[in-house]
Amino acid sequence: MGLTLGLRPLAVHLVGSWSRPAWLSSPSTADALASPDQFWRVPPLYRQEAQDDATRLAILDQVRAGVDLATDGEQRRQMFDQYFYARLRGVDAVNRVRHRWGGPRTKPRDESWRQMAVGSTSGVSPELLSPQVVGPIEWPGPLAVSDFTFLQRELGGELPGKMTISGPITAMNRLADRYYHDAAPLGRAVAQALNREAHALADAGCRFVQLDEPEFRSAHLEFPELAREVVNETVRGLRARGVVTFAHMCYGYANAVTGKRINPEFYGALELLATTDIDAVSLEYAQPGHQPDVLRALGEKGVVLGAINCDPASPVETPHEVARRLEGALAVVPAERLHASTDCGLWFLPRAVAAAKLASLVDGTRLVRRSLGLD
Repeated sequence: MGLTLGLRPLAVHLVGSWSRPAWLSSPSTADALASPDQFWRVPPLYRQEAQDDATRLAILDQVRAGVDLATDGEQRRQMFDQYFYARLRGVDAVNRVRHRWGGPRTKPRDESWRQMAVGSTSGVSPELLSPQVVGPIEWPGPLAVSDFTFLQRELGGELPGKMTISGPITAMNRLADRYYHDAAPLGRAVAQALNREAHALADAGCRFVQLDEPEFRSAHLEFPELAREVVNETVRGLRARGVVTFAHMCYGYANAVTGKRINPEFYGALELLATTDIDAVSLEYAQPGHQPDVLRALGEKGVVLGAINCDPASPVETPHEVARRLEGALAVVPAERLHASTDCGLWFLPRAVAAAKLASLVDGTRLVRRSLGLD
């Protein structure tokens, strides 16, 4: 079989983030919403050098494990999404205000399928100190291009690299809007800025771009047409340049959202994503307990299956457990359109645990490839 989605069938890659060394940011105590000096253990004078070294370790861990597509591990990002939207022009990230992530559309009935470990006892997303929109949203220039060139340089041509950026739905819902006062113009402005960032990455040679869209799981409840429009605007023109786009949707980081169970609206969100111009959808699958039928919502899209549970309390999967999840998915999605990944990012897991889980992901996928005669 030939390459599909720019990679071989059953390609393995991370959602994005990788475990951080304890000397950079301790996974047991790190609070992503704290000040940078509280989050990072390394003083500002040495922080960039430390982040560069941690990125080298993240890349090395992936290459040694045998992934097919490598990320930089997001070692420079205190928060996966604010790394982008908090640095856009028109956003005040210094004078933060309390804002409910998901905005007024998030109702108790919509969030009752998950339990928050911090900030809320009802399951409803808590109000958090958030950057605010105070003027027209504009792209300020490259935000992650230097991160990508560092990744490519460290990979040395051995593997292709993938860059993750904030999805527009997540960005617009986590920004406190004090300027547009309307989701539509805010969403379009954010999408246009992120589209320029994606094209800057393409200019630098990036051929795999992932939008991180945890908030998409509820966006379809109130504004499906706008959700489709802003995602399409974000990836506009990329396919023509040979860039493969992924959209990742999850229930939230497993260290903050516990007791997950299947969201009855998740299928509808996947159906809506399937109508966008995204090439493949990365979905959380293992921890909530999804079954292969949920993949039918994605139609002919590529699927990046979360075959590894990221819950810090979960045991390390065996390769055979990973293989069973992938084999179940193959009943719905052909191997040419199926990739294997983790449920979500791994930044908060101890490095030894993350490494063991990634090894099982790679080994379990190899078992399936061999059974299909793909190795």
